[in-house]
Amino acid sequence: MMRGDSFIARLKQTLDGVVANLRAKGIHERHLSFGGEGAAPARKPVVPTDARSEFLANRAMGDWAERLLTDAIVRACPDWVVSQYGDTNRIAAGHPGFRSSYLAGIEQTRQFGKRPDLLLFPATITPLPDLSARSHAEAEEIVRQAVAAIEVRSSKFHALTYMAVRKRQREAGKTTGRESPSFTVKVEDLVIVYRWLERYQVPESYFQVFFDSVFAINFLDIFAVVAGGGVLGVYNVATLPGCQRRGFGETVMRHALADAHRRLGLSRVILQSTPAGFRLYERMGFRTVASVAVYAS
Repeated sequence: MMRGDSFIARLKQTLDGVVANLRAKGIHERHLSFGGEGAAPARKPVVPTDARSEFLANRAMGDWAERLLTDAIVRACPDWVVSQYGDTNRIAAGHPGFRSSYLAGIEQTRQFGKRPDLLLFPATITPLPDLSARSHAEAEEIVRQAVAAIEVRSSKFHALTYMAVRKRQREAGKTTGRESPSFTVKVEDLVIVYRWLERYQVPESYFQVFFDSVFAINFLDIFAVVAGGGVLGVYNVATLPGCQRRGFGETVMRHALADAHRRLGLSRVILQSTPAGFRLYERMGFRTVASVAVYAS
């Protein structure tokens, strides 16, 4: 696992590219100021006055995703323990106390950044206190002992089914949309996530939880992709069993990459590899920058 100081050093190296590419896309400057506390708001924040059913449903989905992920990590990694760290306040808009709680949350984020939903610690740290109700100052000492942080997002459909359907459509010669679900990272979250990472230097990953699977990506890779601007992605490379180990896969890959570079000017390439294809991609010059975990029920 990457050390926190190495993680933040590599993250800082992406910032010039992140800012340049987002600015070129017309993103507002308030979302491009990385490092240190956020500026005080120019006007008073607007406090929601009613809790809509969609918000309450999404919150329930988020709770489900965090519980599922926590249980999976505890089963798979007995040397780690998981602590809830994100906001678990269940006061809804319109209820007494919501206004003060909402404004306090905005101020905490301005100063300290966006709290991850979960923190992972070595199992030797026991008993592990409940950190979700503690302020940043109260939790700071133990938070710095975490080995990893996780931001959790939930999605209301089956990712593996979606990809299987898209694959069948493509094989049938039909025009399709996206080949796979995407990570729903918000531009406005980049600055506040970075603020927390800069302060606590705990490596953080983003987990997208579907009904049938879980996909994860490190925030360092998210920043690197944004910094890279145009990036070419390679997916679903396969060779028929009877034609393997004869160079067909590499030939097709090199032709496709050269064609994309010629037509689109793209030279930065990302892909995910199975163990079977790993040596091929290494031979072609790819290097490992992160491991992606996929959990399927």
